[in-house]
Amino acid sequence: MRKLLFLFVIGFVFFTGCQLSPAEKEYEVITCSQEIKTRAFRFAELYRDSDTEYELGGQSPARAAIKIDCSGLVVMCYKYALVDTKYELIEYDMTANFMYQNAAEITTTPERGDLIFMGEIGTDAVTHIAIYDREENGEIYFIDSTDNGVVNGVTERHYEKNNEKFKAFGVMKLKFAK
Repeated sequence: MRKLLFLFVIGFVFFTGCQLSPAEKEYEVITCSQEIKTRAFRFAELYRDSDTEYELGGQSPARAAIKIDCSGLVVMCYKYALVDTKYELIEYDMTANFMYQNAAEITTTPERGDLIFMGEIGTDAVTHIAIYDREENGEIYFIDSTDNGVVNGVTERHYEKNNEKFKAFGVMKLKFAK
């Protein structure tokens, strides 16, 4: 039932909000508003509740078998959150590292819907991305897509606040048509 609800919501948003934009538009780059971050987080919750599977390079829109990787999850959640707005993503096919370097403003005070950049302990490399939920009892909670041998798909997880896997927090940058 949850999967059908997810498919209906995603289909409705996708089909009612598709708009083609001229390539010649001029854009201003801004940071994401709280309203859009909240919408993106709600889509992350839908993915979490919809029996997804992790797939490297996956950016599945709503369909029978949802396979998505960490950056695909973030892109799709924000893409759906931006329907019927004047905003666009910087790019529509981004890796975690690309978002870290080009599509986010780093923050030290993340809010629900912001980005968490992660990587292996002992390196500065960003290799994973998640959507921030909250900090509670010294733990950082987030929604991400992973296949780490224990977890496969989109889930809510948490790590200790000082975990060295956390590299940075960021606010998604958007293009605003002038």
